[in-house]
Amino acid sequence: MQIKYLGTAAAEGIPGLFCHCENCRRARELGGHNLRSRSQALVNNKILIDWPADTYMHMIDNAIDYACISTLLVTHTHSDHFYPADLAMRRPGFAHIDDCKPLDIYGSEDIRPEIENHVEKWPENSPNLIRVHTAAPRVTFEAEGCLITPFEAAHGTQHPYVYVIESGQKALLYAHDTDIFDDDVWNFIKNRGWRFDFVSLDCTNGTKPIDYRGHMDLERNRKFRELLTGLGAAGENTVFCLNHFSHNAENALYDDMAAIAEKEGLLVSYDGMEYDF
Repeated sequence: MQIKYLGTAAAEGIPGLFCHCENCRRARELGGHNLRSRSQALVNNKILIDWPADTYMHMIDNAIDYACISTLLVTHTHSDHFYPADLAMRRPGFAHIDDCKPLDIYGSEDIRPEIENHVEKWPENSPNLIRVHTAAPRVTFEAEGCLITPFEAAHGTQHPYVYVIESGQKALLYAHDTDIFDDDVWNFIKNRGWRFDFVSLDCTNGTKPIDYRGHMDLERNRKFRELLTGLGAAGENTVFCLNHFSHNAENALYDDMAAIAEKEGLLVSYDGMEYDF
């Protein structure tokens, strides 16, 4: 399997649009991996995770042809992960697609109303440009030759999801935006018998202790890894990668966090990063 991180920041991006904080100032000076856009990922070059306002920029920077991608997973409805107004660009006249396969969008019951609220009614003569699927939590479905299982995140929207994506003998856990799971979710993971090869973890606050529920910091990442390993769902060969950094965090810049994470046996994401496992 492969994961490609298209965007690796929280809502404000790094640097933030209007921010002069130390992290944003240094990110502008240093550039490179320290510049982070809003969170989005691509799995196996076929499965897109989330649709932020930076989706257009990700297309340009990574030479992606979105018309050739037919599966979109949405974690939750916060705008840095789901900006549905841009889906209107698939309408006739806005797009001229040679081989128009529908874009299948999967997410919780929260997703369909967001699309209906932000996108004008699709013309009756252009069916199947997008198809919205309400994915039930803890129910596996198949897309792009993969088995995909959404289940409950610990986050601040009504029905936020994290996703497990399985391809052949490989399994990916994409855990954004979330805090440490509730007990019943850990029991669900244990009962499914998953053994993850790659785990992408929310590290919104970096090394700064977080004082609210909904995201994680490095200490909570340690705890998450410990719990996952204790269930037998991760082991010494499981790769853990920290992602989704806020400019309000400590050590949010790649140049700072990479050295810290390396001592913990962890990777740190950056925009454009590809990892094969």
